Amino acid sequence: MRYTKEEIDFIKNNYDKMTAEEIADKLGRSVKGVRNKIERLGIKLSELERNQPYQWSESEINLLKKNYMLPDYKLAEIIPGKSESAIARKRLELGLKKHTYEPYVQGGYYQQFIDGRRVWIHRQEAEKKIGRKLEPQEKVHHVNGDKLDNSHDNLFVCKDKDHHGRVHAQLEQVAFELVKMGVIKFDHEKGEYFIDKSKLLTRTEG
Repeated sequence: MRYTKEEIDFIKNNYDKMTAEEIADKLGRSVKGVRNKIERLGIKLSELERNQPYQWSESEINLLKKNYMLPDYKLAEIIPGKSESAIARKRLELGLKKHTYEPYVQGGYYQQFIDGRRVWIHRQEAEKKIGRKLEPQEKVHHVNGDKLDNSHDNLFVCKDKDHHGRVHAQLEQVAFELVKMGVIKFDHEKGEYFIDKSKLLTRTEG
């Protein structure tokens, strides 16, 4: 089956951050097929930092064994000179598999490690809501703007980045309508918008 433009863009945007196995899992493709596609795109996986030869000292290995349940980005902080990908490969090589780690915030979103894999909680919850795996190009919109609120009522799946952008643009249009109605006002001294609660209450009571 031919690769779609969205799949090719996903590979180009993530080949240096994700392993071929992770990309294959996201795209629903075979690992061999993904590796072949990457090579056909002129990308040399062998030249990536994570695939370069590296040495681990005994003290570094002991430190990894002692703290392997921490997120890999945290391990990279306490084991200087080792990237997240290098740490993940060494951890798996040593059979140090993670099961479930408490969610943590990174990039404004909740993430979690499950069986050694990084999982975006908002995408996982969106998949539960719609009853299927998300496509790589699909984006999850947080209705109330709170990226840490992953309740199903707060999640909406946009078909792609452009669709997500249109949803945000619509929200901006609604906000400007509220400015015209006097519900949202602008403080010229502070250079900030604010909600006029008295107007809000008056309209609610009316």
